[in-house]
Amino acid sequence: MFKQELILRLLRFGLVGGGVTLVFMGLNWWFAPKLGADMAYLAAYPLAVALHFCLNKWWTFGDQGAVKKRQAAEYLAMMLVAFLIQTAVFKALTHFTTIAPWLASGIATVAQMALAFLVMQKRVFAPAA
Repeated sequence: MFKQELILRLLRFGLVGGGVTLVFMGLNWWFAPKLGADMAYLAAYPLAVALHFCLNKWWTFGDQGAVKKRQAAEYLAMMLVAFLIQTAVFKALTHFTTIAPWLASGIATVAQMALAFLVMQKRVFAPAA
């Protein structure tokens, strides 16, 4: 991949990640009064993941084709690992600090972004050989 293309892809990934993080934080803020911090986090996560997949597939990585079973399975496996990392950071922040849960959810999201980009770049949305 050309350096310029990689830079643009990283920029798009950052914009998607930042936008989805804001949506995730907003959903956490919105759900928390009704569900509590932990349930709000869990309720917001699948919605953010679906948005993240679609935006990265179609915009960041330019894959305009139909969603393939392999892509979905690999993405979900990657997101499970990312979820474990993100949840550990979220729980540590909400347990050991006084950071608001909606802000902790955003910080936790950033903690797993590098892993997500590498796996999507090299595996999930890599062009077919």
